[in-house]
Amino acid sequence: MRNLTGNYLPHLQKLFFISLSAYFLPLFCLAQKAERFHSFTYSVNEGLLQSTIYDIAIDKNNYCWISFPNGIQKFDGKNFIRIPVQQGLPNDTRTRFFQCGNGDLLISHLGGISKYEIEKNGFRILFGSSTENKAPFYFLEEHNGIVYLLNNKAAIIGLNSQTGKQVSTKGTVMPSLTADPNNSPTVSNISESCIAIAIQNTIYLWNLDLQKLIASYTPPVAIVTYSSLMLHSGEIIFNTYNDAYQMVRYNFTTASARYFSLGISTARISRMKMIRWKQKQLLYLNNRLFIVDSSLQITGEMLNFQNLPFTPNNSFSSMVADNFGNLYLSTVMNGMVKIMANNYPVKYFGSGQKAQNHVISILPDKKEGRLLAGTTGGLLIFDKAQQLVHSLTKIPGKEGGVLCNIIIKDRDGGYLVSMMDKNGGIYKLSKDFSSLRPLTAKSVENHLPSYFGNLLFQNDGEVLIQTQAYLYKIKPAQNAYWEYPISTGYVLSGLYHNNTVIAHAFDELIFLNAIDFKIQRRIPFPNTGDVRCYAADKRGRIYLGTNNGIFVIDENGKVLQRHTIANGLPDNCIYAMAFDEEELLWCSSNKGLFRMNGDGSFLQLTKEDGLQENEFNTNAVAVAEDGEMFFGGVNGISSFYPSAIKAHSEKLNIFLTDVKANNKDAVANNAVFQLQSLELPHDKNTLSFDFVAMGSSNPDQYIYQYRMKEVDEEWIQNDGMQTVRYSLLPGRYVFQLYASRVFDKKAKPMHELVIVITPPFWQTWWFRIAAIVLAAAIVGLVVNRRNKNVYRKKLAVLEAEHQLQLQRERISRDLHDNIGAYANAVLYKTELLERHENDLQRMELMADLKFASKDIITSLRETVWAFKKEEYTAEDCLLRIRNFMQTLSRYYPPMQFHVHAEAPPEKHLHYTVALNVVRIAQEIITNAVKHSSASAVHLSNTENNGHWILTFSDDGEGFDESSMPAAQKGEGLANLRKRAAESALALLISSERGYGTTITLSVP
Repeated sequence: MRNLTGNYLPHLQKLFFISLSAYFLPLFCLAQKAERFHSFTYSVNEGLLQSTIYDIAIDKNNYCWISFPNGIQKFDGKNFIRIPVQQGLPNDTRTRFFQCGNGDLLISHLGGISKYEIEKNGFRILFGSSTENKAPFYFLEEHNGIVYLLNNKAAIIGLNSQTGKQVSTKGTVMPSLTADPNNSPTVSNISESCIAIAIQNTIYLWNLDLQKLIASYTPPVAIVTYSSLMLHSGEIIFNTYNDAYQMVRYNFTTASARYFSLGISTARISRMKMIRWKQKQLLYLNNRLFIVDSSLQITGEMLNFQNLPFTPNNSFSSMVADNFGNLYLSTVMNGMVKIMANNYPVKYFGSGQKAQNHVISILPDKKEGRLLAGTTGGLLIFDKAQQLVHSLTKIPGKEGGVLCNIIIKDRDGGYLVSMMDKNGGIYKLSKDFSSLRPLTAKSVENHLPSYFGNLLFQNDGEVLIQTQAYLYKIKPAQNAYWEYPISTGYVLSGLYHNNTVIAHAFDELIFLNAIDFKIQRRIPFPNTGDVRCYAADKRGRIYLGTNNGIFVIDENGKVLQRHTIANGLPDNCIYAMAFDEEELLWCSSNKGLFRMNGDGSFLQLTKEDGLQENEFNTNAVAVAEDGEMFFGGVNGISSFYPSAIKAHSEKLNIFLTDVKANNKDAVANNAVFQLQSLELPHDKNTLSFDFVAMGSSNPDQYIYQYRMKEVDEEWIQNDGMQTVRYSLLPGRYVFQLYASRVFDKKAKPMHELVIVITPPFWQTWWFRIAAIVLAAAIVGLVVNRRNKNVYRKKLAVLEAEHQLQLQRERISRDLHDNIGAYANAVLYKTELLERHENDLQRMELMADLKFASKDIITSLRETVWAFKKEEYTAEDCLLRIRNFMQTLSRYYPPMQFHVHAEAPPEKHLHYTVALNVVRIAQEIITNAVKHSSASAVHLSNTENNGHWILTFSDDGEGFDESSMPAAQKGEGLANLRKRAAESALALLISSERGYGTTITLSVP
């Protein structure tokens, strides 16, 4: 190798060391200072109406208004919103803007001048013009509360900036304007109440206080049409087509002109404008932005984070600063650029070609003033000015490219480099990059280094590296290395900690002895989605960066903490981690870089802050001796000093940009940023919200938090400014918004929207009160009725007990009177029987005794039967009646007794009612036998609404009760009615002489 290197060194250097020229040439002849700013470029791809911009301006809410040849848009930092022609804005062609001193935005168009009324999100015509106008009014300047305009006939019109009313009109000797935008007037700044106006190659000096023309000048050469006029102390500065490097300074007082040079090497200056920004005087010339002093001497140039002009291939056309100090520049045909006022001091290292910038290993060598970056295409070397000075894309004598996954500085000042290709291995690269020698592989398998790699340990005599599932112990003094397998599983990274190597595979943590690399123990460790990187703090805690968040464990593998997007982590995929000098953990992810603060919050940096991209690479991190941190990603390296990354102290405004209910606009005039409260009916309760934060950073750079106070217990992080949706029940809610560069669990809301969802009428307070009153009334009515029923029942019970007492007394009287009488009759007949000897008389007396005994027995049976139970069935009653009729049929053979009745099976009667039913039936049948002279008696029954209806009928003589004398009525019918009334029975007697009698008894 030594001979090969000696003989072919010049050839090898040409072969694989491509010495590049400086990343960029000096930008100007003099040694001006370059200041770097982060910027964003917007074109039609991001939503611009077209790439040709006519004018730009800023309103009070910090929206950037953009006019095009064919329309108007406004921009909130994220979304471009088309402004249609509407009432108050009758035209949107070739419009121009003017921001008044009070922040009001005026718009000049072919129809006149409109004012944007921000509180209504609408427009109002201030000053109209005839349809003959071929070009809009030109805004000149605002002076002492008057906005001055130039119309087509070159008359100067004054409008009161507060009221919008016309206060003056002055004709001039200036030529009328044409419709050709290339011949538009050029207007200067105000100086000592004067402005300069260039029309058709003549410059006119107009005094605003005196309202008259005080001087004019026609230069001998053509004035650059799109070049600004700069007026100062009676002198006008402008650019001409005469000399590419010359400016003209003309003094109106002395009527003298002189040329001067800006001292830059650039193409002919066709566009020029100056603006005051952040205590700097800025001057743009064509496509470059310079910093100048009061004498217009260039002292520096503003560049982007990639050390390039903001628009390398297109000239600027206008420039304006927003309310937070950010700078908007429109280009001629390439869209718009936004330059950020607040920038983190982040450096960028890259080759200029994204395909070569996929960085997977980093070595900062501050002593030599260089940075080495291992990429998927080889090795890149940068100097301290961030310029690419060397690159290694292949190994000498071998075909194909290489992948450099580990770079280590050796004790002799050279470098150890791990290469991955079909013939890869570990190489020694000399300090001056003049030689590259392979180290001898002592391992048996001679496994090639894998894709991902990281340094585990290094001292003067030994180096331990890891490339995925293999360890390599390197002894530089012997120019050799040894290979040791970790696992057959998928391993991405490892950590050397207390003489132990820790890795992860197969959902296990693997602990290996760092001397012989034997596995000491395994600990189950699932739910990581693979571990990509490790870090250890000074307290011995180990941090695992995984595809599923960050795990914090102790030396035994016990999980102490876990961080995911659920508790504020910007992203779950962690590529690389490192602690800074303040022992704060920095992590790279798919959403940029973030720092884990001591209070549990996270400071996030993204591409919008100047990072190479949002996506980084596994284990691509390094910390220099002076504390500078380097993280590699898919488009180069981003570096910074952690102490310089502080959260910006800035005032933010957060606006609602859209509120919809059931996918329709919730407010009619769309001025949602003015919305403080919202009341909606219950059937329009599906709400969606869009919002944006305005500040010195871009909206995408903020972390957004929201919560519906009566729904969400904690703040919710809104990733990517996504639409927030809720479906709300009737009630009162407060929707709260917050934005910052850091997620804050204890944030105080920046904006609140009170939302009232009105309930349906059946959920309103008055309906509920009415319902409660009605329910109370119903309950009262039910309770009252129930109480009445209970009272009635109690009365019925008392009445029944009273009737029982009466019945008992009556029965007692019956027993005493009837049975006693029968008993006396029996006793009397018995005594007669003893005295009579005549057989015939004795037979008659014995017959009388027999009948008397039967009457006694019958009467006793009926009475005893009634006292046996508290209640009886209808069947029991019907059986008594049937038996009674059968008995009579034996005594009265000529008379027919017919029963066509079936008692209701579920009918139950109180014993007093049952006895009365039986007694009434017996009385009716007996009366028919004794008095009707009937040949047949019939009994039938029916049921109606729970009533048992018994119908007794005979074919006897019948009677007319109404015509009967009182003496003939007897007590029979009265007794029937009395018994029926005692038991609340309905008794209906129907009889007519010659047609028999029908009696109906209704038993409830």
